[in-house]
Order: sequence, then structure tokens, then C-alpha cells
Amino acid sequence: MTKSKIDLTLLKRMVAELEASLGVADGIKTDVTGDKVEWIVELNKATGLAAGVMTEAAMLMGDLQHLVQGGPSSLNKQDFLDKLLGGLKGPGNAN
Repeated sequence: MTKSKIDLTLLKRMVAELEASLGVADGIKTDVTGDKVEWIVELNKATGLAAGVMTEAAMLMGDLQHLVQGGPSSLNKQDFLDKLLGGLKGPGNAN
């Protein structure tokens, strides 16, 4: 079985951007002269980035699920089904 490598570059970048966006929002919130509109906009950016991280994580989980299903146990799956359903097979249709 070949060794699989998962590229997490996009996920790492999105998390870094999320941290930066939350840092900016926190800076606006603690600034006395900070604009509430800018704070809300920055929080909405962070929300979008968090949703993107969530989506990427879900796709990563799907990729890992695919790797698990494609492992050595899947080769025995067909043999198991043949043994299980072998008695149901008849001689065929001679029409």
C-alpha cells in the first residue's frame, strides 16, 4: 500500500487568516474610537472564514473516509459478498 500524503496548505492558510481577522476585530472592539460597523464587517469576514474551514475539514474527512474504504479490507469485501450471495445464484436463464 502506498503512503498517502494529505496537503493541509489551504486549511492552514484559512486558519491563519481567521486568526488575523479575529485579531483585527478584537483591536477594533477595544479601541474607544473604533467604528462598530467595521467591527461587524470584520466579524462577518471571520464567520465566512470559519465556514470555509468547516467545509474544508468536512472534505478532508471525506478524503480520509475514502482512504479507509480503499484499504486492504476492501479486497476481501467482494469475496465475502460472493460467499454470502453465492447460494442465491442459479444456473441462469436459458430463454
